[in-house]
Amino acid sequence: MQRTIGMKSSWYYAAATLAVAAWLWAVRADAAINPRFTPIHLVKQSKLVVSVDLKEGASKDQYDASVRDVLKGKTDKKSFPFDLSKARSVELADTFRGLAAAKKPALFFVGEFGESEGREETIGYLHVSGKWAMMVSSEDGAWLFDNIDKAMQATWAGGTEMLRRAVDYALQDDDPDVPATDGVAWSAGPVKMAVLPGAIRAVRPVDLAGDGKLALYIARDQGDCLLACDAKTRKWTDITPGRALQAKSLAFAWGDFSGQGRLDLISFDGKAFSLHAQQADGKFAAKPLDLGAAAADGCLGLTALDAGTKGRSGLLVNGNAWPVLVALDGEGKPAATPLTAPGSDPARLGKAGPCLVADFDGDGLADVLALREAGSVFFRGTAVGKFGPGSACPVSLGTGLTGACLGDFDGDGRLDVLTFNSKDWSVWENEGDGRFANQAGLTGEFAYSCVAIGSDCMAGDINNDGRQDILAAYRSGSPYLFFNRGFRSFGLANTVDIGAQHLLPEADDAKGGQRSACLADFDGDGAQDMVLALNNGEIWGFFRENSDNEARMAVAALPVAGPYKGPVTVTGWIGKRCLGAWNVSPGVNQAWFGRRDAGPVTLQWRLPGGSQQQREIILESGGGVRVEVK
Repeated sequence: MQRTIGMKSSWYYAAATLAVAAWLWAVRADAAINPRFTPIHLVKQSKLVVSVDLKEGASKDQYDASVRDVLKGKTDKKSFPFDLSKARSVELADTFRGLAAAKKPALFFVGEFGESEGREETIGYLHVSGKWAMMVSSEDGAWLFDNIDKAMQATWAGGTEMLRRAVDYALQDDDPDVPATDGVAWSAGPVKMAVLPGAIRAVRPVDLAGDGKLALYIARDQGDCLLACDAKTRKWTDITPGRALQAKSLAFAWGDFSGQGRLDLISFDGKAFSLHAQQADGKFAAKPLDLGAAAADGCLGLTALDAGTKGRSGLLVNGNAWPVLVALDGEGKPAATPLTAPGSDPARLGKAGPCLVADFDGDGLADVLALREAGSVFFRGTAVGKFGPGSACPVSLGTGLTGACLGDFDGDGRLDVLTFNSKDWSVWENEGDGRFANQAGLTGEFAYSCVAIGSDCMAGDINNDGRQDILAAYRSGSPYLFFNRGFRSFGLANTVDIGAQHLLPEADDAKGGQRSACLADFDGDGAQDMVLALNNGEIWGFFRENSDNEARMAVAALPVAGPYKGPVTVTGWIGKRCLGAWNVSPGVNQAWFGRRDAGPVTLQWRLPGGSQQQREIILESGGGVRVEVK
């Protein structure tokens, strides 16, 4: 029998709320995520779930929660009265008032979520603006506000709009899952791949032959390196001499610049540019490349993209001013077109950072996001190799050592931006049409576990669950991997916590910091591996444990020899669940869609000027299935 709490029974009211809090915390003494009470449990145990709007009532202690949608259960009520007069403290009541003042949509869960002295009590949990308010039903029909429940953050730490999507997913999916752990193991004994002097710019996977077999490219001021992994033995070999690669890169871009349908490299060594064209035998032939006025404002970064020249990749030169688009003609001669942003002053936005090239607005055309300290400029693609005037965008880098990477962290099919600087990290949610909002404070454990002094980042899928995870490297301290619980809420991947688990004792668990890091399936078993470039020049590889060959991955790649040189957005689906979007470029960026059980994954993409294409891939016993996007 349901029992309610009278206005005079404050002792019982307190006992009930304390009992529920104790019940929630009992299962998570050593963890920040409660594995026994996820959003899936919350929805299942709720008799009623409604979306509400909070409005002030007759007094400062009275609020009305007007019903917008009934998500689960039935109710004839148009609103729920909330009473703050019994709050545990004035401060807690004021916190609730502040949350209500933001006028954001909220979710109200009603159920019997614990026991007090053997008597079940009706409890209400209100989630608004990333916080949980605990309510207890009273005899007069009002809901008594008790406190801002920190214990419930272990159930869900994220935005309310993301929780709404999680609720819909829990109600609609036949077997929903919001993971509480990363659920992976890593092979015993990391591999020291190389020790390299000099400054390492980046470590990145490259598909040199276009056959899906990935090599590791190391950009370095004393000579770039290429390492290949034997799929059977997992041993690494330096193939740089055999490939005759002679680049020394402070900035670089891989693309089909020579128009031969092979992956070439354009390198900047701090003084001059060079083109390293891959020959039919796999060796690279180097020659100087004069970019003329395109490099007049310096070179902080290079990005390959389709610049409109048939059969050849173009180049975006990222300098101290606005970026410059370089198109190479049939003879390889460059023609530079500076991007413009009337009314925007680069100096007022601070130092320039990297440029990100991707289809941010979903129209099938690549856009350019030019990042700077105090803001950015968004150049919308109007045709292949053409961009409209730049407009102001809120994405900012901050000061000091900065960087950025792309990922669809909320799984909505739009590419988000992760940025870091010397003080903090930001997660810029793509709201569409060139609009972004920083949601870093609503990202689960990432919000408070990610160390400030970042050096590199990359999105991946470390546990083959179709959710995009984050690898964060740091200038000092061990790196972190964060697994995605879904809908932009992350947990720290404890099995890969190198510092806590002492996974790299020979290198003091990488506490001296990393210059770069990446995730990719280097041994071709369908599971992503991790590579770290430490500050002391050591290159270490970690392989995902996959002895049962159960890791399944659909991999979408844009062929180097194809008519479009990228990038293109590829989105994956398992039934109605979106697996997010990936930014795919020939030879360097693939789309990774994992699945833990056998079954189909549907891929969708649209090339410029074409219609949306779709292909279903069946993932069976394990391994990666490669699909060329054409």
